[in-house]
Amino acid sequence: MKISLSRRIWKGQSKGMSTVIGTVFLMLIIFMVATNVLLWTFSQNAEYNQTVMEINQEEADRRNENVVSSNASYLVDEGKGQVKVEAVLKNAGPEAAQIINLWVFDATIQSYGFTGTLSTLNLKPGEVLDLTGESCIAVAIAGVSPEDDFNAWFVTARGNTVPLEENEEIDQSIIVADLSRGIGYLALEFDEFRYFTYESPQKLVDYPGGTLGFDVPKGEYVAFGCYLTNLDPMRRTITIDAHSLFWQPGRAGIAEGYWYIVNADADGTIVGAFSSATLSYRETKMLVFASDDDLEIGAFNRQKTPNAQTTVATFLVLHGTIGSSPYAQSIPFVSLYYY
Repeated sequence: MKISLSRRIWKGQSKGMSTVIGTVFLMLIIFMVATNVLLWTFSQNAEYNQTVMEINQEEADRRNENVVSSNASYLVDEGKGQVKVEAVLKNAGPEAAQIINLWVFDATIQSYGFTGTLSTLNLKPGEVLDLTGESCIAVAIAGVSPEDDFNAWFVTARGNTVPLEENEEIDQSIIVADLSRGIGYLALEFDEFRYFTYESPQKLVDYPGGTLGFDVPKGEYVAFGCYLTNLDPMRRTITIDAHSLFWQPGRAGIAEGYWYIVNADADGTIVGAFSSATLSYRETKMLVFASDDDLEIGAFNRQKTPNAQTTVATFLVLHGTIGSSPYAQSIPFVSLYYY
């Protein structure tokens, strides 16, 4: 009887202990789940806050980015169907900037063109990037012509756009050329005037460098180099033909002199026949005058300066076409001193 009674008592206690143990395990499971949920919530909240901070920082960087352009111009290569865009970019903001694309809109034919990724165009704060001359960027647009009107803009890696601003100083030159019809659309670069002497009867010395200045040896075979810029406000291409010349009028004791336009190879060798020289809108190019005869009519022969120590007036007499129309222009040129 006693053994049976103790077994019953123990059996009842064991059931109570099982309930307590089960409750403890349940509480532990609930605590662990709640802890994991709380930790997950904290981590998600931290990730959200980090993302918000990064987005805010990116937006602040984007707003602080400030790239400006100047001296923009458009040179059209009709043969290749390209617009060569020139510009000077400056990073005027506190953030480094990367240029990734250039878009060009031809407003005349309502057509777009754009470049691929321009991965090398990076500007530090305050840095200036010159994209003129050989550094210009070519953009293909089918059907483009020099007379078209263009708008263009760069796009940065942060999504900002940099509209191209044209050179106001050049625009003023165009207005002057437009109003001064007696001067015409070809502008002379006076500071770049030069002359060449000869290594042989048909090869120039130090070409294309030559000798800058307006003092020229007397009684010597020379050729002249003149830089001209096309400032036609209608953006037409100007073509110069073989009838164009450098003219020195005669006067008492000084014979009249003619130096007709020629083509010269890269090493300074003068080509016997002349092929037309073309200047696109805003393009600057050196023209060489060397022959004593029009190469469309006669053969090349060198021309000498007068054998007298004196000052003379000279003119550029230009002939050709502008677009598809005839063109001619006489530029009151420079005075030379023969020594």
